[in-house]
Parts: sequence; structure tokens; C-alpha cells
Amino acid sequence: MQLTEHFSLDELTITGNVGLLPANRANATKFIKQLKYTAGALEECRAVIGEGLTITSGYRMPELNKAVGGSATSKHTQGLCADFKPVSMSVKEAFKKLISNKDKLHSVRKVIIEGVKGKEWIHLQSKTVSTEPMEFFATTDGKTYQEVV
Repeated sequence: MQLTEHFSLDELTITGNVGLLPANRANATKFIKQLKYTAGALEECRAVIGEGLTITSGYRMPELNKAVGGSATSKHTQGLCADFKPVSMSVKEAFKKLISNKDKLHSVRKVIIEGVKGKEWIHLQSKTVSTEPMEFFATTDGKTYQEVV
């Protein structure tokens, strides 16, 4: 199922845990509205960054979230978050572009540059209400966050 022009349900339910993938995809159908919000926010990020995005994590059913060490309060379990990397641009450069063009990110609630255990990605949370503020953070351990803007 295509959620937006460039993002599908399969992409936003991807996981390296192949044992939980079918159940995660089936469970995600309860969160289509929220996943469409997230896909819309990803479209805005894609336009600002100027290239495709590789989704590394999106919706996670609670069992999957626990298996990957996600927070018990993670918005991934509600279909409101996705983790991604630009196809060719560095994560740091993409994060800077998002900050510089935040006025074009109307559907984005939170952007976090995460550098944990030698890996780096951008975590995105979509808005559910247009008046929610936008925030930018950085973390190097996935537990403590420093506001960037």
C-alpha cells in the first residue's frame, strides 16, 4: 500500500527482525492514519534534503519495540515516528539542511540526529496537531538528548 508518493506501508514497517516482520506489518494496519502523517512528514524532509531517504525503522508493534531496545513510551509504537538516512548525503549534512529549512517542515514535530554505537541516523516524529511545536535534538547514547535549536 502506497501511503504517499515516495513512501509505502512496507517501507514504514521494515525491520531486520524477520521473525516479527509479518506480525509487525499486520499490526500496523491499525495505524494507517498515523503512518500517513509520518509519510507526509518524510515527504517534506525528502524535498528539503533533495534526495531519496532510506527508512531504517518506522512502525514497531510493542513486541518489536521491546526486542530492538526501544523506549516503552516510543512513538514508533503509534506509527508517528521513522528513522532514516539520506541515500547519498551524510546524516550530519541532512540534519543541517532540515534545521536551515525548518520553515518548510509543516508536518514535523521532532527531529533527532542519533549517533549511537557507531551508527548514525535521523529520527523523525510527525505532528498530529498543526500547532505542536517543532524541536531539534541530538543524542550520542539514545538516552540523553540535547536541544539543538
